[in-house]
Amino acid sequence: MEVTDPVCGKTVDLGEAEPVEHRGWAYFFCSAACRAAFVAAPDHYAASRHERVPPHGEAGKPSRPAQ
Repeated sequence: MEVTDPVCGKTVDLGEAEPVEHRGWAYFFCSAACRAAFVAAPDHYAASRHERVPPHGEAGKPSRPAQ
């Protein structure tokens, strides 16, 4: 499965990237530089229109119910 890096917009294969969890979602990155940029300002990038994947669920669905 492929998703979009929320920092640069490149396509990322889920099997080749380390996730970063933020507010119940996993985000994947094409490089260490994009990962570091996200970690420094996660709300900026998480608010983008790029794909996010729940850490232990199906793509596009939250891993825990909204409260």
